[in-house]
Amino acid sequence: MLMRQIRGLSRSQVLVASLILQCAAVYGEEAGGEQVIRPVSYWNEIRPLMQASCQGCHQPAKAKGEYILTDVKRLILGGESGDAAVVPGHPDQSYLLEQILPDSNGKAEMPPRDKALHETEISLIRRWIAEGALDDTPENAFQKYDMENPPVYAEAPIVTSMDYSPDGSLLAIAGFHEVILQDARTGDSVARLVGLSERIESVAFSPDGTMLAVTGGLPGRMGEVQVWNVAKRALKISVPVTYDTIYGAAWSPDNKLISFGCSDNALRAIQVADGKQVLFMGGHNDWVLDSVFSKDGAQVISVGRDMTAKLTDVESERLIDNLTSITPGELKGGIAAVAGHPLKDEVLVGGSDGQPQVFRLKRQTARKIGDNANVVRKFPRMPGRIWDVSFNADGKRAAAVSSLNGKGTVTIYSTEYDSAIPDEIKKIFNKTPSAGEKQKLEGYWSREVSVVHSIEVQDVEMFCLAFAPDGKTLAVAGADGTVRFLEVETGKEVRKAAAVEIGAGEIASSVGERAERRLNRKRGKRAEISERRISSDEISSLTLDPSEVVLTAPNHYSQILVTANLKAGGRVDVTRQVVTEASGGLLSISARGQIEPLKNGEGVIVVRVGAVKAEAKVRVSNIDSVVAPDYVRDVKPVISRMGCDAGTCHGAKDGKNGFKLSLRGYDPLFDVRGFSDDISGRRVNYASPDDSLMLLKATGAVPHEGQQVTEPGSEYYQIIRDWIANGSNLGDPKPVVKSIMVTPKNPVIQEVGGQQQIRVVATYVDGSRRDVTRESFLE
Repeated sequence: MLMRQIRGLSRSQVLVASLILQCAAVYGEEAGGEQVIRPVSYWNEIRPLMQASCQGCHQPAKAKGEYILTDVKRLILGGESGDAAVVPGHPDQSYLLEQILPDSNGKAEMPPRDKALHETEISLIRRWIAEGALDDTPENAFQKYDMENPPVYAEAPIVTSMDYSPDGSLLAIAGFHEVILQDARTGDSVARLVGLSERIESVAFSPDGTMLAVTGGLPGRMGEVQVWNVAKRALKISVPVTYDTIYGAAWSPDNKLISFGCSDNALRAIQVADGKQVLFMGGHNDWVLDSVFSKDGAQVISVGRDMTAKLTDVESERLIDNLTSITPGELKGGIAAVAGHPLKDEVLVGGSDGQPQVFRLKRQTARKIGDNANVVRKFPRMPGRIWDVSFNADGKRAAAVSSLNGKGTVTIYSTEYDSAIPDEIKKIFNKTPSAGEKQKLEGYWSREVSVVHSIEVQDVEMFCLAFAPDGKTLAVAGADGTVRFLEVETGKEVRKAAAVEIGAGEIASSVGERAERRLNRKRGKRAEISERRISSDEISSLTLDPSEVVLTAPNHYSQILVTANLKAGGRVDVTRQVVTEASGGLLSISARGQIEPLKNGEGVIVVRVGAVKAEAKVRVSNIDSVVAPDYVRDVKPVISRMGCDAGTCHGAKDGKNGFKLSLRGYDPLFDVRGFSDDISGRRVNYASPDDSLMLLKATGAVPHEGQQVTEPGSEYYQIIRDWIANGSNLGDPKPVVKSIMVTPKNPVIQEVGGQQQIRVVATYVDGSRRDVTRESFLE
């Protein structure tokens, strides 16, 4: 078990921060100001502690001592000793505490190599056990898979990374919770490496081919580096790092170090032998998405969303240089990928501006403010954002893949260029260039490079590629989980194969129904009903709106509005006070008067207050039809209703936590790119829609500053889930709502504390009408 440094802090600094957070979580105040102690939360307090210190050695893929700490049941059960690790309610009888308590010299049995856990951490674990060792893990956050229980796919996963073994015999492919090793010649699966990480961000064979590095993690919860013994198909080490997925694994030439990028804006490197961190560079201003070692292994080049490529010395952990220009406008967006030239001290980068560029590692001219002197070549632009780049083995060809609006592009370039800088170009680098000199620079940078082939892949975003060691074949893959093999010199597709075997079962079924109704409302709150009940003696008649309820799809609903006409004059809303009856079991009716279809047919709905009643006709059809949610018509209103695209959340000018949506959804195209395209489809999971980050965040299964805004199984949850399961496409981006009608018009609430139900119906440009009360909000 290893305690890792986080964000460059020492262990003691982490513990101080941890103690503050724990105190904030455990202590609270009653309304009267009296301080109370809240129960310890496994999910919020014990789990992060276990992730940081213990799970690297005690997980299904590497269960030291036959003890697994990734879920509460196994944590309690214990390991090879046969003793129960945790006896709920009895910390002094729990073997786990015996193992982590330090002796007089400050040493503990566990963790074996690190310092013992701090007394505050041990105290927290003791309290959790004493309180019954309760498991408050959200129901949609339990671990589902391991080596004995691998995923079974109904839909192919997004492929985010691939790599050939040095001898060309194997192709490693990133899947869901696993890496698939395929026979590179036949496409047959030869091994499935199932680990703790749900999302795999990068795979890389060691230079000698004996090991495979994997980076990824549990999005929004944990990052992890895995190192697998390829021959034994066994996990060698697992190192938890930070609290989100990690990116861009790269090997040092001597097979001893692995570098990677993190969402805490840091570049890190660890030793393969023991997982010890040997490099930390925190000079980036945004997520670090890829890395590569220099040919001699002395430096690491890292790229990130901050639009920079940085050169770092490994031994001193010192930032040496920005390879990219610091001049605003030179790069139009973040950099997602970097690859080293096999023969030169140069790297190829690609990112949001769609233009691959080659940079030299060793500056040949003095730095001048505004220069871009490290650029060796700029290649012709590609449509969309670039997600992966690579050179072939002899450096004469390079390739890149990109995505834009649901389409992918693969471009192969000729890279037989002379890297020497002509004297006339050096002179320009040594001063502030004129407009004419800038044109001359652009001409120099585009010299001797050309597009060999550009292949557009319809309806599939392309996210990753890998050259075969012989340089003759290029494997590309992306959102549809299919690996396409291209002949480099002709650009022709020679074959394609599924990354995984598609089975009959569904990898992660939708959340089952339960008796308790799930909440849609922001933060899961229900408005309180506090109004005077109207006696039937006060009522002369009831009015029911609408007079006819027509539901033509399983996801349609209707809000009824019941108004009492009073004998004393006036009208009052009694929607929440009536007794309702629906003939034939056609409908379900909530306490607030919301009607949902149950089966096809015709009938009536009757509402009563005492002996006074009103009724409306009901027609239900197409209840068994399969509805694929449309983003603009179905999904966008849900996202707005939950507050996700509000100006205080992801609709803010700079977004929130690295993710931006258009304000109130005014730009659906931009929003769909953010969900299904950004960072190689990070926020959606086609193989297991319930594990999509956009759902895990919304339900609070993953830490979310906006808190829980819906629950698993709610209508809103199901709409978003079904949209993801159907490919998270945009459809028609044009506005579809022509007008809305609010009922009642100009309502009058006659008593203090009275309430008024409203009904909102949208009319669409195609003439159809639909109740949208649930998705509406007042401003």
